[in-house]
Amino acid sequence: MAIGDSNDPVNGGSGAVVPINNSINHIEKSNVNKLEDFIRYVEERVIDLTNLEIKTIVGDFDVDVNEKVSLRRDQDYKIMNSRINLLDGDITTHISKELVSDEYEWMRNFHAHKEEKGHEIIQGNIQAIASLIDLFRELNSNK
Repeated sequence: MAIGDSNDPVNGGSGAVVPINNSINHIEKSNVNKLEDFIRYVEERVIDLTNLEIKTIVGDFDVDVNEKVSLRRDQDYKIMNSRINLLDGDITTHISKELVSDEYEWMRNFHAHKEEKGHEIIQGNIQAIASLIDLFRELNSNK
C-alpha cells in the first residue's frame, strides 16, 4: 500500500483490495491480477468454509491474539463445543457433564442459538463469495 493510503491498515484502513471501476465493465489492468489472486485464494480455501466450530465456555480461560482458547490449570470451567460440517450436515457436540443439569439450561439455549446464527452467517458468506467470484469472472470475460 502506498504511504498515506487511507486503506492501509497502518493508517486505520481495512487493507482490503477494492477494484476500481472507471466504467461499468472495465477494471484497471493492475487490479486484474489481484482479482485473479482473490479467486484463487477463495477456491483453495473453500473447504475451510464447510466447517463451523462453536465454543461456549464458562470459567477461567485465556484467549491469545489468534483467538486460540487456553484453559487455565487448576481452574473450574465448563465447556460446550460443537463442530458442524455444512456439507454433510453432521453436528458433533461435546458438553461438560455438569451442563446437563437444569441449572445450565440457559447456557445450552445460548449455545444452540449461536449454532443457528453461525450456520446462517456461514451460508451468507458462501453465497456472497460465490457471487463475487461470478462477478469477477464476468468482468474479466468482457475484456
